[in-house]
Amino acid sequence: MRKRTVLVALAVGFALLVGTVALGATNPEYVPIEHQQYVLQDNVEDSLFIFVLSMRNLEFFEVHVEAFEMAGKLLGVQTRVMGPAEFDTDAQISAFMTAIALEPDGIITYPPGPELGPVIDEATRAGIPVVTVTGDVPESSRIAFVGIDQYEVGVIGGEFLAEVLGGVGKVGVLSITMPMFQLREDGYRDTLAEYPGIEIVATGDTQADFPTGITVAKSILEAHPDLDAFVCVDSVGAMSAVIAIREAGLTGEVQVMGMDRNNDVVEHVRDGYILASVAQKSHLHTYYAMMILYNLKHNPMPITTDNIAAGVTAAPTWINPGLELVTPDNWQYWVR
Repeated sequence: MRKRTVLVALAVGFALLVGTVALGATNPEYVPIEHQQYVLQDNVEDSLFIFVLSMRNLEFFEVHVEAFEMAGKLLGVQTRVMGPAEFDTDAQISAFMTAIALEPDGIITYPPGPELGPVIDEATRAGIPVVTVTGDVPESSRIAFVGIDQYEVGVIGGEFLAEVLGGVGKVGVLSITMPMFQLREDGYRDTLAEYPGIEIVATGDTQADFPTGITVAKSILEAHPDLDAFVCVDSVGAMSAVIAIREAGLTGEVQVMGMDRNNDVVEHVRDGYILASVAQKSHLHTYYAMMILYNLKHNPMPITTDNIAAGVTAAPTWINPGLELVTPDNWQYWVR
């Protein structure tokens, strides 16, 4: 209840701020030329915004969908979530094409990789603005990205782990061979490289799959029986490491640096099986993405006297909601 109250207050405050600043958008004597690109509707309730993603079955995306739908209710617009339950890029692209055909006022999407670039561009050509969340395709025509600095994940997690290890130890990395996760891994590698006594001895690809992740973690433990810690760039890696360590009888001897705020990860931080987890403020990703699209449609800022001619889009290029550490001292506030 407390979370919802905070989000409601935030949304109302944001809406009031926009309504106060964007007087030009409601003044009948001043109609910025940008309004010609996305025609304003008289009835807000007629607006439709669509969230297209894959892996909808993962707990990680539950908070994204929750905030998206909550924002829709607060703003009084229609929302729809589309995409496959499993990780299936082709199915996500197909769902995106269906979304374009529905002619919504905006599309939010989580792109796991650059494969979604062409369909994002197709939406833009159809006059539908697209905002990416959590993952990005910067080379596409999306108008904005709401998400973290992926590299910073490894910096925050690496510094925390290095302090716990006292600057000495052998580390295994559980990663995923995708650009977003590789950036997180790079952050860990560069940060831990500043500590001469810490060595990364192995890297494994979990493929975001629990059985695969457990197998990979076990193989690293077998190859390096003196391993001191795992660093994990997603929640699957963290839980895979915990299970592999437990089955090897090494609980308490091999540390785990986790990622994200899924309940299982948070509870394992509580119980001491995971040192800490680098958490995204996921609610804010789809929340601010909705605010960008809503205001582009209903309250576009007259940044210049002629935004279209000037090549200016009335939206931020990147909103970074930031990262937090879930630790044994604050885990109880992160359980959903």
